[in-house]
Amino acid sequence: MCFSSKMAVALVVVVACSTTWARSAEESSSPVASLIRGRSLSKRANFDPSCTGVYDRELLGRLSRLCDDCYNVFREPKVATECRSNCFYNPVFVQCLEYLIPADLHEEYQALVQTVGK
Repeated sequence: MCFSSKMAVALVVVVACSTTWARSAEESSSPVASLIRGRSLSKRANFDPSCTGVYDRELLGRLSRLCDDCYNVFREPKVATECRSNCFYNPVFVQCLEYLIPADLHEEYQALVQTVGK
């Protein structure tokens, strides 16, 4: 059997297994099954529930990236969690903002926190 024939057979096996797995997951009541169906988790599931303002995935992602960047600079686990606490309305977020973002953009980020927060 040549190389391309082996690849085609492998691809068919992978697709068949994937389809079988997805079908069996849909029929079960496991968390994976509900994820596949997209019914059990709200769109806000990955974000802090204290964020009760406007839900905007892009804005929340932007604020979260600032916390990620801050963690990557300081490598302190508390930075990653505390920066996001209270929907980014906390002293650690402000310190990260002051350290990583140019001063002329601070008001913009504070407005984003207000938008998604309360």
